[in-house]
Amino acid sequence: MKVVHAVLRKISAGLARASGIIVVLLCIGLVVSLLTSVFFRYIIGQALSWPEEISLILFTWLVLLAGSLGVHEEFHVRLTIVTGRLPRSFRLILERLTTAAIGAFGIIMVYSGYDLVRRTAEHLTPTLRLSLDWLNYAAPVCGALICLHALAALVEPGKEI
Repeated sequence: MKVVHAVLRKISAGLARASGIIVVLLCIGLVVSLLTSVFFRYIIGQALSWPEEISLILFTWLVLLAGSLGVHEEFHVRLTIVTGRLPRSFRLILERLTTAAIGAFGIIMVYSGYDLVRRTAEHLTPTLRLSLDWLNYAAPVCGALICLHALAALVEPGKEI
C-alpha cells in the first residue's frame, strides 16, 4: 500500500504543479482577452465579439482546474465547528467520507462531461467557429484530476485530510 500511495502522491503532485502553471497562464490569457475587449469597445469604439468566446473558454478551464487544485491542496471550504469537537477517530472517518464524496463528484464530472462532449461533438462557437470541445472537455479532464487527487488523499494512512 505504501508503494501505491507513493506513486499516487507523485502523480497527483506533478499534475497539480502542471495545473497550477496552466491556471496562471489561463489567468493571464483571460486578463489579456478582457482588456482587449474593453480597449476596443471604449477606446477604439469598435466592439469585438471574439474576446467574449475566448474568455468563456479560458474562464471555464480556469475555474475547473482551480477546483481540482483545491482538492489536492485541501483549500476547499469546510465547516469545522462540529468536526473540530469530534474525537480524532470520528474526525478521520468524516474527513475520509467527505473526500470520498468529492471523488464521487469527480467521477460524475467525468461521466457527464464526456457525455456532453459526445453530444456536442459537431457544434461550433458562433463567432470563431471553434469546436465546442475546447470548452466541454474541461469537465471530464478536471473531473479526472479531482478523482486522482481525492484518491491520493484517501490512500494516505492516518492523515487528517
